[in-house]
Amino acid sequence: MWRILLGVLVLVLGACGLEGPPPASGELGVGGSVVASLPAARVGPGDRPVPSVAVYRILLQQGGAVQVSAVSAGLQLRANLRLVLLDSRGVVQAVSVARDRFGLPSQAYAFPLGLSPQVFPDVGVRLNFRGGANQVFYLRVENFATEPDRVNVQAASFLPDPNGEPGGPLQTLPSGITRGAIEFVGEADFYRLQSGSGPYLCFDPGILDLVAKISAGTTPANPVRLDRVVRGVNLNDLDFTPTLLVVQERTQSMAGFNDMEARWSGRYTLTLSPIPCP
Repeated sequence: MWRILLGVLVLVLGACGLEGPPPASGELGVGGSVVASLPAARVGPGDRPVPSVAVYRILLQQGGAVQVSAVSAGLQLRANLRLVLLDSRGVVQAVSVARDRFGLPSQAYAFPLGLSPQVFPDVGVRLNFRGGANQVFYLRVENFATEPDRVNVQAASFLPDPNGEPGGPLQTLPSGITRGAIEFVGEADFYRLQSGSGPYLCFDPGILDLVAKISAGTTPANPVRLDRVVRGVNLNDLDFTPTLLVVQERTQSMAGFNDMEARWSGRYTLTLSPIPCP
């Protein structure tokens, strides 16, 4: 009887577009680590790689920001790993794309992995997410290499970059250099522009496809955009009074990390200056 009920439940979840929680290989606590022993990937139909997988259940004891990471202890620089984060219903929330960024499934799965080794100075992959107290997530650790691998998997809490956080009072963009980071998928950083400041605003988007949108209100119909092509503007030349600046990833489907080295991060730089942008 229970098998029939289970089958009906699977059909119902499938009809709703939900996968259901995956079977877990074990528990992964925030602040803890596990070692995953992953067999070699195999070649499936059409020569498509089929990774070996380990799944860990993550129960957040308290709400906050969490970074999960997977570092090869076996293959090291020859590793080919991917992380997939799912919610308690089994719906994919984020997928690691490279060592320096992660994104939504529709974007992340567009990057072919193949079975060839990927050589990077940093052998780990990771991603960030936010959750509430007692919320459950599942982490899939996938090995795409043609050899077995031993992988150190960790989950750690961290404090997100405070610049541009929309939760509190709107932060005024000060004169000089301000550094922020897009650390979560869908994140947008908000700044208030003071009249007479600058007047030159310069934007360095870092490695992600970030845009800085300048407008006169909270719902701009046609904001002025700065990106990696157009990196500076004279605020006095605009045909409106600029009061709001929003920084986000162009499609809001990718994010990075607030690393010391900008080339490995989601960092961006804003500069208000009395002289033109270099």
